[in-house]
Amino acid sequence: MTEGLQTVRAGDWSVELDGDRGGQIVRADWRGHHILAPGIHGRDAADQHAGCFPLVPFSNRIRGAHFVFEGRKVTLLPPAYAAHHALHGAGWRADWRAELAGPGAARMTFTHLPGAWPWHYRAEQIVRVDGDKLSVALTLTNLDAAAMPAGIGLHPYFGRPDGFWLKAGVSGRWATDPGEPGLPVRRGAAPEDLSAPGLDHCFSGWDGAAEFGGREGLQLTLAGSGAFRNLVIYTPPGKPYFCAEPVSHVNNAINMSGLAPSESMAVLAPGETLSGTMTLSARLAG
Repeated sequence: MTEGLQTVRAGDWSVELDGDRGGQIVRADWRGHHILAPGIHGRDAADQHAGCFPLVPFSNRIRGAHFVFEGRKVTLLPPAYAAHHALHGAGWRADWRAELAGPGAARMTFTHLPGAWPWHYRAEQIVRVDGDKLSVALTLTNLDAAAMPAGIGLHPYFGRPDGFWLKAGVSGRWATDPGEPGLPVRRGAAPEDLSAPGLDHCFSGWDGAAEFGGREGLQLTLAGSGAFRNLVIYTPPGKPYFCAEPVSHVNNAINMSGLAPSESMAVLAPGETLSGTMTLSARLAG
């Protein structure tokens, strides 16, 4: 077993981590049911639509991989599969150190040295299972001597069952440019059916709760707390998976004006921390 591979077992849970490949939770099973779409150890998060990976130091996309912060021009390195936009931060393409952190818990940590993202920071995930719940607490700390824009999120993939439904307390949706998926252009009303195929939107005004399931069997509740005040829903047509991603800010927030504080990226002074927790609860219907 390499340093990045860890397995957490407690009660009805078995959770496998692969820190060496982007700080991923590769599998999370409860009573033999796949809570997350199962992935494969040794594959990068970018190469499999499975498991759950962290989003640091920003969520989703930055248009053109470019922004200006306090007069400082920053140009990032977008992955080839995201065209010319920066995608999902740096953590999911980095090595994380994984270690057990007590009964039913593990810790994954990643320290970023200044590069294309010119600030020094540290990220930490605490993965914990307790009863019918799996929680992931994500923390981002500014280790730099200067203030840093900051955002966090988690990107879980779930299997899409027959009769799939999804409910969440959201007040609005950011409509996107049809030619630029994931990049918001204007506010709009949230659709009545949040499980409809073809969604790839950030939803604002999230009350921190979502529920989903199918015609029978497993049902899940997702809760977000702390900085997780927005929810990205991704339902690609014809795919056996979907995503419900708790995030701290709207896609491309750093290049947008007029956002509410709950939609904006944070600004961390040296030593300050941004944190949020996602909790998944499982139950069997019927």
